[in-house]
Amino acid sequence: MKTILNKLSFTVIAVMLFFTACETEENITVTSPDPTFELEMPGISNVFLNFSLPDNPAFTITWKDQVTSSSSYEVEMATDDTFTTPIALGSTSDNSFSMTVTSFNEAINNAGITNFDNIPVFMRVKAGDQTSNQILFLVTTYPINAPTFDSGLSDGDSFTLSLDMNDQNALELVINDPVLNANIGVTVQYFLEAAAVGTNFATIEELGTSTDNANINITHAKLNTVAQALGIAPDTTGDIEIRLRSVITNGTSDTLERIGTPITVTVGTYLTVLDLSTTWGIVGSAANDWGATPDLPFFKTDVDGVLAAYVTLIDGEIKFRENNDWAVNYGDTGADGSIELNGDNIAVTAGSYKVTLNFNDNTYTLENFSLGIVGSAYNDWGATPDFMLEYDQYSDVFRGIVTLLDGEMKLRMNNDWAVNYGDTGADGSIELNGDNIAVTAGIYIVTVDLNNNNYTLEPITNVWGLVGSAFNDWGATPDAQFTRDWSRPFGDVWILRDVELLDGEFKFRANNDWAVNYGDTGGDGTLELGGDNLTATAGTYTIILDFSDAANPTYTIQP
Repeated sequence: MKTILNKLSFTVIAVMLFFTACETEENITVTSPDPTFELEMPGISNVFLNFSLPDNPAFTITWKDQVTSSSSYEVEMATDDTFTTPIALGSTSDNSFSMTVTSFNEAINNAGITNFDNIPVFMRVKAGDQTSNQILFLVTTYPINAPTFDSGLSDGDSFTLSLDMNDQNALELVINDPVLNANIGVTVQYFLEAAAVGTNFATIEELGTSTDNANINITHAKLNTVAQALGIAPDTTGDIEIRLRSVITNGTSDTLERIGTPITVTVGTYLTVLDLSTTWGIVGSAANDWGATPDLPFFKTDVDGVLAAYVTLIDGEIKFRENNDWAVNYGDTGADGSIELNGDNIAVTAGSYKVTLNFNDNTYTLENFSLGIVGSAYNDWGATPDFMLEYDQYSDVFRGIVTLLDGEMKLRMNNDWAVNYGDTGADGSIELNGDNIAVTAGIYIVTVDLNNNNYTLEPITNVWGLVGSAFNDWGATPDAQFTRDWSRPFGDVWILRDVELLDGEFKFRANNDWAVNYGDTGGDGTLELGGDNLTATAGTYTIILDFSDAANPTYTIQP
């Protein structure tokens, strides 16, 4: 019996061990993983493409291939996770792949992306008919396509400019550039540039600029000035080329420039200034010490053959001659008001005159003439001499730059009340014996048109002068004063004619004061606020200051 029980116990134990053994073996079975073709996700999933580092790697991806054992891999990208339109980035025989900033940026731009920030870019790798998993980058790119115009300017456009519309817009441009709507932390500047046709923009005239703004407006005056500077004569028609240049900065000194395709347009210009110059002048002891300086010029009038000059003479004698030369000269033999070739000298007394020379009947006249400002705003109603206005041959008006006080003023002839003008109604027109003109303290360009009996007072901030050891011992005497160049009425251009300089240095400053002064750091013809002194060699010069582009003023010096 005992034997039987032992056998049964053994049998039960054996069965239990069998089932236990089977269960244990199932639980501890180790299986090998399936072979993979896996693209590994880099540690950085946000990519910023910096245009200032074009050759740096934009990204590097790696993968492991336990499936294909391929010697050639194709890397693809897409803008959606279904790879509807895959784009080939390149191929490699290695298990890694990288692209430069420039190449990756071009690939994304060429995919038709119109935004530049947080662009989803999916990547995968292919080896034959096998494809890896995909990974995702969020990319910030930069533009490569040049900006264009949405409206306002097209190739072949024609513009007929008009003095009557001088201050109105000839061009109202809207720029098409997706980067303006991007939030990528850059500044975008646009420069509208013009050049003569076929010159490849060797010489550029700037029409206008804007910063982070899609709009640029150009007046008739500006387009007219630029067209004439490029060789289209006044009151004629010609072609110029216009292009849009964009400069992007990223907060450092790095820039990205894009230049659009030039557009050719036709421009009809208009005359902004008169050319009333002549070859005739006044010479004499009363005028210029018989030619020690250039003769006092005559100007054309509205009558052919009749010339006029506005001059201040001293006691002495005068004659009239052509081309600052004695070959052809006229005097008055008999002092009867008629002129004769090589005639006698004409005696004059000191004063301001309008001299009229009439070649139609060979006569001349000297008429006392000066037009000045008088009033509490200038000289306490005549306690000192009036401020004299000068004749502007380019507009046939009288002009002057004057500092006025709070008060009133009038215009009068010859420092005398016999002929005086005011403004009854404060409407900008002058009337004989009219009302006083109220003014506020400041610096003004005063313009008086005696042909149409009107005037303007244009406030300005600065009157420019030359100061230095080369002229006035750095301000021991008043600066040499520039005047506006009236031949360029729509530019902020100043001219100082025939200034005598010594060996030394000089600068340009405003209002005889050092608060605003300019020099030239680098000697490149561009003025810098507080810049270096300029060097002068003794001689006589004409100097021009051009503040038309306030950000980049320039100067020229002519012997």
